[in-house]
Amino acid sequence: MTFTLDLESLLVAPLAFAAHGLRESTDPIAVMEGVRHCADRIDVFCQAGQIAVPPTSSALLAFVEPIVHQVRRPKPGHLFHPKLWALRFHDEATGETSVRLLVLSRNLTKDRSWDVCLRLDGTIGTRPARNNRPLYELLRQATRLAVAPLPSHRLAAVEALAEDLRRAEWERPEGAREMYFHALGVPNARPPDFVGTRNLVISPFCTAGGLDRCAPSSQLAVVSRQETLDCLPDESLAGSEALVINSLAGLPAEGAPSGQEVLAGLHAKLYVVEKGHQARVLLGSANATDAAFGGNVELLVELVGGRTQWGIDALLGPTAGFREILEPYERHDAAEPEPEAAGLRELIRDIAAIPLSAAVTSEADSYQLRLTSEDALPDVPGVRITAQLHTRRGEAVVLAPGQPMGAAFSGLALVDITPFVVVSVEDSTGREQTVVLAALVGDPAHRLDHVIAAQIDTPEKFLQFLLLMLGLGTEAVAAIAGEAGGHGAWRLGATGILELLLNALVDRPEQLDELARLVTRIEAGGNGERLLPPGFIELWRVITQARDTMTEAVRS
Repeated sequence: MTFTLDLESLLVAPLAFAAHGLRESTDPIAVMEGVRHCADRIDVFCQAGQIAVPPTSSALLAFVEPIVHQVRRPKPGHLFHPKLWALRFHDEATGETSVRLLVLSRNLTKDRSWDVCLRLDGTIGTRPARNNRPLYELLRQATRLAVAPLPSHRLAAVEALAEDLRRAEWERPEGAREMYFHALGVPNARPPDFVGTRNLVISPFCTAGGLDRCAPSSQLAVVSRQETLDCLPDESLAGSEALVINSLAGLPAEGAPSGQEVLAGLHAKLYVVEKGHQARVLLGSANATDAAFGGNVELLVELVGGRTQWGIDALLGPTAGFREILEPYERHDAAEPEPEAAGLRELIRDIAAIPLSAAVTSEADSYQLRLTSEDALPDVPGVRITAQLHTRRGEAVVLAPGQPMGAAFSGLALVDITPFVVVSVEDSTGREQTVVLAALVGDPAHRLDHVIAAQIDTPEKFLQFLLLMLGLGTEAVAAIAGEAGGHGAWRLGATGILELLLNALVDRPEQLDELARLVTRIEAGGNGERLLPPGFIELWRVITQARDTMTEAVRS
């Protein structure tokens, strides 16, 4: 779950499930196979209207289409804002199933701010745990708020994961005596208790009402952004210690390795409440704002422990590492808010929450895609609304405000068909844009096969895809790179291509169906001699004959 989503960053998730050598790969064939292999086991929920427009059109994004689920706002003026990774692992050797939870403040984007993350590992118990109920309700709320209903198999998978989280027995961090989940903005949600004798608030965004709720004690320390603190009234910070991150913090030190990640700007959300010898730490997605605790969908985890280990001085004391990157806040003139920009952002979220249909029809030698909606677009005077396909930039269609969406895109190649639509709103003050996801109707069954074939333009890439598809991994792929022309890779160590195909024929015959579609498409395009290694066609005929014989034997 994420508030904002970067589609290119989304590729990280399926690659993390792929072979170890693929996790940092930028090779398009490796990325494509990693994503294709895992796409049916990943679901991402994000706020509608908060999908960033990719800088360029990438064919690889075709494989993440079914992963993305846009979520409506829970109520006007509020947002779907949690940041959560929930994962289930199954050990085939032992038969054991485990779960992992990442509760963090970072969205699934390229942003590199100062953030916070808590990792929890656990096993699945025999009965639901009361403390896990908020997690269960959060996942159910995400499916209820989805702009388009999830396909039945994906909904069943999410519900099964929610049930496993409900029964999870978590390993608490060292020193944590108790742990609680707080899912805000879901049915029957109970807000966390911030009452104590001393409070610390770390939040990039704060409002006066939010601070009153999150820090009711008279002893308060606040760590936030300069511009946020400048906008607060003086009385909100009276008597408190206000701090900001030093502008030089995060810059690589002299002699640091090149490529080291540089962090800039505060984005972490963390609260510490002290009372007696006890300290409670809450972290997650919620800012110290009225909206976060007044209607947003958010997630916080509360850890309870001793004040010495978990208290405010552990973060802000003179020897604390976090204190070293902070400096005292000095008030500047507050920047004037931009209500027009906020209005355009709200408008584009409203548009993104409208269910869209994208009907695909074939023409003489191309395709047409027609966008429609049952609900009318908002009618805002002076605002121009346009739509264009992610794959065909620069061919925007102006939409009629106050009318259902209607836009047609003709002369499309097969790889141009996409449910990702770039919607823009513009007036005299500025412009906002986002990617929205339409429901494809009449999607050609062979579209993704064509996308794969378009990426394979040399014999080396064909063998690379073959090895990755059969699960041989990047070591074998690297061996191809060391063979001139790619034709010498017919034997890789002790395992040859023939042996790999025979193993797949016995153990994973469905993988050969995928390969058969690719070979057929390459041959149909007249590229067999150019793209397939010498001798492969003869070998492939033997394999397909054996597959046909096995299929006939099963039928008999």
